[in-house]
Amino acid sequence: MNEKTEFSQRLRKTIEDAGYSVRPTVLEREFHTRYWGRSVTVRVVRRWLRGEAISSQEKLPVLAEWLKIEPHALLWRAGGRVNP
Repeated sequence: MNEKTEFSQRLRKTIEDAGYSVRPTVLEREFHTRYWGRSVTVRVVRRWLRGEAISSQEKLPVLAEWLKIEPHALLWRAGGRVNP
């Protein structure tokens, strides 16, 4: 398994664990309510969820904060929940 696929699996599981539907439109909406930099498209988010791409370093903290997980946990391991 490559790192893009592993990132996708961790991202999907974390989204489900947080109680959200694993859909590109949901992820895009939730991301944009928390990030004021350059936006991401549904196409980019779909690539994250399919294991075709990994989020950039600047976007990882936003995903992690939303999902209440440490940023490195999305890249390297499947744990890392932080207390709410």
